[in-house]
Amino acid sequence: MNIIYEKSTAEDYVSLRIRSGMGKKDIERSRIAIENSLFTASIYDDDKLIAFGRVVGDNGITYVVSDVMVDENYRRKGYANRIMDVIDEYLDINTFEDSYISLIANSPADCIYSKHKFEYLPKGKCGMLRNQNKF
Repeated sequence: MNIIYEKSTAEDYVSLRIRSGMGKKDIERSRIAIENSLFTASIYDDDKLIAFGRVVGDNGITYVVSDVMVDENYRRKGYANRIMDVIDEYLDINTFEDSYISLIANSPADCIYSKHKFEYLPKGKCGMLRNQNKF
């Protein structure tokens, strides 16, 4: 199975989110998100999206690796690493020494990213998520 660099459809993306355990997202917002991605990589088994990853950001300083996911039925076959390999290639070519490149990983998948130049935050730094629950 080859890596496809064309942007996947929002329907394929949301379907894979569900099959990978990452949860459902709104189709229209997903379409906007994919369209605004700097880089996407997809692996299909025939017409079925089985692995995906993307890079988002401002294309100058800040880049975020996002939505690296693999269908639960295709795990442990190296697809996440293949997606990360091409994301690494993209980042090597399109980012700069002073670029800020980050990601948030779900455990235990975080172990994959250390093979791709990512490190845990050093002492004195922490990652945070904004609470989007409406009060």
